[in-house]
Amino acid sequence: MLQISKTKKLNNDEATYFRIIGDKTASLLSTCCEIGALSATEDTAKVRALKEYGEYLGIAFQIRDDILDYIGSSKIIGKTPGRDIKDKKLTLPLIYALSQASKDDSKQILKFVKSGEKNKNVADVIEFVKNKGGLDYSDRIANEYGEKAVNSLNIFDDSDSRQALIGLVEFVLKRKN
Repeated sequence: MLQISKTKKLNNDEATYFRIIGDKTASLLSTCCEIGALSATEDTAKVRALKEYGEYLGIAFQIRDDILDYIGSSKIIGKTPGRDIKDKKLTLPLIYALSQASKDDSKQILKFVKSGEKNKNVADVIEFVKNKGGLDYSDRIANEYGEKAVNSLNIFDDSDSRQALIGLVEFVLKRKN
């Protein structure tokens, strides 16, 4: 509901963006990891660690997915780049870029986004995000959450399972689709 509301008003900020992805992708992965942990151990510290791992992984995954909307190829990612723009979604790359722009530039970009499906300026919005550092910033934030996910596994001894979870984080951060 929050995402739908913000899409209509186009007034997302970073805090709202993180709340949206925390309530969606991150909570799903967090709950899955927690349930998996509960099926294997009664150690509350380990359960908590895996729950945190899932949350951080989910956030990193969603940010990476949002980056791919700007740089991906439809043949690779299975959707047309700029889909979030046409769906009037303000994701982290765009939110950051808008925060780095003048009021007039931000207003013009938001006008393009507001036109949604009819948007003929998707390429301009993508270029704006690239030029204002939105992709680099988002990539850095995704990597920070990936690092938090890996660090949450420090409670566990080294094992094939731990290495697989670390490998999943690396995959998410480097994925091209």
